[in-house]
Amino acid sequence: MKVPARAPSSSGDTEARVGVDEERTTPVELFFDLVFVYAITQMAHLVSAHPTPVGFARCAVVLATVWYAWICFAWLTNNVGVGDGVVRVGVLAAAGASFLVALAVPHALDSEVLLFVVAYLVVRLLHVVLYAYGTRRAPAAHRNVLAIAPTFVLGPAALFALPWLPEGWRLPYLLVALAFDVSSPYVSGVAELPVRPAHFAERFALFVIITLGESIVSIGVGAGARPHGAVLIAVALAFLLAVLLWWAYFDVVSTAAERRLGRAARAERAILARDAYTYIHYVIVAGIVGFAVGCKKLVADPTQQLATAGAVALCGGVAIYLLGHALFRLRMTRSIGRHHLAGAAASAALIFVSPRIPALAVAGLLAVILAAAAAWERLERAGRRRRHQAEVVADTR
Repeated sequence: MKVPARAPSSSGDTEARVGVDEERTTPVELFFDLVFVYAITQMAHLVSAHPTPVGFARCAVVLATVWYAWICFAWLTNNVGVGDGVVRVGVLAAAGASFLVALAVPHALDSEVLLFVVAYLVVRLLHVVLYAYGTRRAPAAHRNVLAIAPTFVLGPAALFALPWLPEGWRLPYLLVALAFDVSSPYVSGVAELPVRPAHFAERFALFVIITLGESIVSIGVGAGARPHGAVLIAVALAFLLAVLLWWAYFDVVSTAAERRLGRAARAERAILARDAYTYIHYVIVAGIVGFAVGCKKLVADPTQQLATAGAVALCGGVAIYLLGHALFRLRMTRSIGRHHLAGAAASAALIFVSPRIPALAVAGLLAVILAAAAAWERLERAGRRRRHQAEVVADTR
């Protein structure tokens, strides 16, 4: 599918011509993404089984591990594409292995650790093989892939020690192995990897919206078969919160980031993609996961106070989501999103208020915070536009 052409950027780099004859996200990629979103939604079961600080930490590390596997394939299909039959079959095989990873997620560090490790290694090995194959006719990109490949193999392979470690040691060991795994894009760099900006930004935007959609599923599950009375009000508020989270990303952030990515020269574009999308987007997705868990708790018993774990998930999830937006903006535009930071702080503060008020009231306050942040962003944007127009008028005089 082709998109209408847009004007090229001033950089002269043909890759910076966002959307000019650029293939957008394909059905194969969407299918692959749906499997990974299922893996991410499985995190709710992991937290529910252990609603403790250790349980939340376990969820964060397992989520980061799964997220990084998805990231690797996002880069692969952006650089290589899925038109080649070998790549397409390999991506579908990786989707099958990813489904096994997803099934193992709730018990990834206990009873299903071996299934998790084996399936995860298959996913990551397929990525390295397909990346090397797909870039074989692009020497610079191929060298870059080979430079970052060792940790992509050794990191996941090191996880084979997990089943033989005491359960208490598995979480810190996974964290160390993951840190080693993700280090190579910084150590070896990614400057030689081409990035198609429109496709790259769209892929991440679609992943965010699919993950938000899964949070709506959590709302329905929490409401049960026959919602009525206060539960219906809670469902309406939870849906409004999901809409406001969607608004926060898609009203300004996603389109502005895509334009910034398109204006950058080749090497800078790859570095921006690495920092802002590969790593900072993890914070955004982690916030959505927490929000989904919290929504399920909210609609299950809206007239009572949220338990500590529910409040941390709901309010903390929104706070982390907004913090991710602030980091994303800072990296892409070198400007501070005060509305995001203020909203994150206010949302986090609600964790301490939630034991004293009903869950419905907490949801209402979160809606006010998100709506205020959105209005603040709109006003800020309008102010910048007015200042720009005034500068243009002054320059013409």
